[in-house]
Amino acid sequence: MGTIYRVHCERCGAEFEHQVGLGLAYACVGCGEVAMDAGAPFRCPVCNLRYNPQEADFADKVLEVILWD
Repeated sequence: MGTIYRVHCERCGAEFEHQVGLGLAYACVGCGEVAMDAGAPFRCPVCNLRYNPQEADFADKVLEVILWD
């Protein structure tokens, strides 16, 4: 079970996906970061801008959220 965020980077304009597994260590295929939960910060793979899903304006930067199990 997990979450995929499809994000449009506000700094460089790149569109990328970040995948997070819930309850187990899961490495994102796009950037290689390992996170244990959907609330962990991640970075744009092009310009390294940090995104934090816990921030109030995070939803404005996300194009799509996909939940999988």
